[in-house]
Formats: sequence, structure tokens, C-alpha cells
Amino acid sequence: MDLDIRQHLIEAQQNRDPAALQAAFRLLTSAGAAAELRGRIPRVPADLYVVCAEVALQLGCVDMSTECLKTYFNGNPPPSQFLSRAFLCQGQLQPPPAPGSVEDAEEAVICFLKAIEISKMEARCHFMVFNASVLYFQKVRPLLQPGWFRFLVPSLKVVVQSLEEVDDKDHSWRAELMILLVEGFVDSGQLEDAAGFARVTQEFITSHAPHLYPKLFTLQVWHKLSEGAALLDLSRRSASLAVIYQMQELRR
Repeated sequence: MDLDIRQHLIEAQQNRDPAALQAAFRLLTSAGAAAELRGRIPRVPADLYVVCAEVALQLGCVDMSTECLKTYFNGNPPPSQFLSRAFLCQGQLQPPPAPGSVEDAEEAVICFLKAIEISKMEARCHFMVFNASVLYFQKVRPLLQPGWFRFLVPSLKVVVQSLEEVDDKDHSWRAELMILLVEGFVDSGQLEDAAGFARVTQEFITSHAPHLYPKLFTLQVWHKLSEGAALLDLSRRSASLAVIYQMQELRR
């Protein structure tokens, strides 16, 4: 039966075919119901519930995706790539937060952080840490504004640190998130932490993503996250940094 289910799911994903998805879901639910009736373990592999949930999400079948994940989690699955994928799927199913509503994002953030922790366990799953970081950013984006940024600092620290731990090679993406974390520290009033992490970020950007330094430099000048003399000296070495420095000083 599992071969039939897999074939239906492949067809549903490749052709965006709701009928094929429904066929796979019917086979899954009937197998689960039959096993429950007999008090046995379902004959279909648990990972098929995750795959079905993912395809259902892609096709906009939210209720079906939710039901598949519920069945999967009820089986108390061990840490694996599929458990990580299940949490990523569950996080995406959460509604986007309203601007300024931290509570709306909490459940999704928890799901993405769980996926990250599981994905760090095996080298072959490290790529999923990056995937989770992108989904995390997409979900919390409405909260990336003054006054609300601060609430993301704890989770954003985990995301940034996890990407470092798995040595993710998308340095530009990591640098962007590091800059966001600097902004989060500033928004929360943790200026000492902001200055310290800005130095770490500056070193990383200088080595791996120099094109992003003007963005960080703007924060350093405006929020005085580094010695004024050092920032002035940097501005004298680059025409673009000189313009940024002068503009930020004029804003004061």
C-alpha cells in the first residue's frame, strides 16, 4: 500500500493534482483506521504522513496537512529528518502574526527552533537549519519594527548561533541575520550587547560579505556602537562610508 501512496503523492506534487493528493490521503487514513481497529501498528511508514502534510500544504489543503501532522506526532516519532520536516510544516501552518502581535508568532517560532535543534544532530540534515532560518524570517517579518524587534532577540540568537554551529556557507544570509540581531539588541536597550555583537558582525562581514558592511556601519554610527574616532577613520577610507557617516551625523 505504501508504494501506491508514494506514487499518488509524487503525482500530486509534480502535477499539483488535488485528486492524487486525496487518493493518497484516503489510503493513509484507511490504513490508520484499520490498524487502530485491530490494535496494531499501522502498516504504512510514518514518514508518509509528513510527506502528505508537506504536499497538502503546498496545494493549500490546510486541514489535511494538519490532520496528517497530528497523526504523525501522536506516534511519538524519534528525532530524524522527518521529525524536523514535520515541525517545519507545522510552523508554516500557523497564521502570520498581525503587526505587533508577538503571541501570534510564538507557536511558529517554537516549531522552527525545534526543527533547528533536531537538524543539528546529523551532518546530513544541516541544510535544514538554513531552511528553518528562512521560514523563521518569513514568519516573524511583520515584527521586525521598532518596539517589537526586542521580543525576537532570544529566538534570533538561537538561529544565528545554529547557522554558525553547522558552518552554513550562505555567508550573506548569515550576515543579514546578524545585522538584524544587532538591531534587536538596540531595540531592547541592550546597547553594550549591541556594540559587542556589532564588532563580531563586522569581523564576519569583512571576511565573508563586505558588500553588506555599509548596512552595519549605518547602525554603528547612528547608535554609537563603536568609538567615534574609529568610525570616522573608517569613513575616510571609503567614499560610500563617508557619505553614510555624514548623513547619520546630520540626522542628530
